[in-house]
Amino acid sequence: MTSLLSSFSLPDNIARIPALSLFSLLLLLAAACASAGGTVDPPAGAPSRAETPQFGGPDVSAVIITTDLAVGSNRMVFGLVNRDGMPVRAGEAKVQGVYMIPRVHQQPGQPTGEVRAQGIAKFMRWPVGQQGVFATRLMLDKPGFWQLRVSATGAESQTITAQGAFEVKNTSTTPTIGQPAPQSVTPTLDDVGGVANLIMITSADPPDPDLYRLSVHTALASGRPLVLVFSTPAFCVSATCGPQVEIISQVKERFQDRANFIHVEVFKDPHLVQGGRPVGGTVPAVDEWNLPSEPWTFVMDSQGLVRDKFEQFTVAEEIEAALAEVLAEG
Repeated sequence: MTSLLSSFSLPDNIARIPALSLFSLLLLLAAACASAGGTVDPPAGAPSRAETPQFGGPDVSAVIITTDLAVGSNRMVFGLVNRDGMPVRAGEAKVQGVYMIPRVHQQPGQPTGEVRAQGIAKFMRWPVGQQGVFATRLMLDKPGFWQLRVSATGAESQTITAQGAFEVKNTSTTPTIGQPAPQSVTPTLDDVGGVANLIMITSADPPDPDLYRLSVHTALASGRPLVLVFSTPAFCVSATCGPQVEIISQVKERFQDRANFIHVEVFKDPHLVQGGRPVGGTVPAVDEWNLPSEPWTFVMDSQGLVRDKFEQFTVAEEIEAALAEVLAEG
């Protein structure tokens, strides 16, 4: 699909992060959603019923925002948009994950898809405006092309049905749940000489000094759980990166006596800007964690194992629930 990101001041050194599709961009901009990430057209050979919806087609389409889906339990974020590209809101939605049987394996007269996952998606309001997207957990047990089928009741009691397409990989691009987290060395307050120089390692305004007291590798070795967020508040193409860091600070206030909290700025030297663009490149941790988009939030247990992860914006309740589960295990 044609990318619209060229109209934004995205740094050249983050060009490897997948561009938003036309549908995703319209959804995210209209709903003040997240940056860098989205759906792409299925390659040749994908089942025809898993094609991405186009304008002028269904009354409502589902846009899959999550980019890193793999065999296993997945947090899936999606939006609903009407044929004008505007967000559609509902309190919750029933979802089905339908595995699309490859053509070479299809039998005459049999369905082309098989329902293999079901769940309830909750509406998640974005940090600005009244719109938002939906989040659910699905157990996806096969690699390949899938279809998301959505049913919901709209604000005026109308029935909403929608479909969207996504691909499931064998393994995650980002660190896998249950595996050790990368031992990244990330910049701290001590590295830059104190709070007065925080602009050298974060674009948050104002920054929370507590989020820069520890390097990731030090926190992982501390014997305490870690909540880690990667984002770039000042250079996000929309309004969620800064609020995501603020939410981490809010969660920290409740759990700082039992867990560590870190924000890693995506860019080196975020204070060095030319033409509204950072010039320092991305920090090594972006590559070490193999991030395909941002923001990302990870929850690690006291052993340094990844226990949960959240692509794009997530609310405090989701993060707190993941952390509480880790803390309950001791």
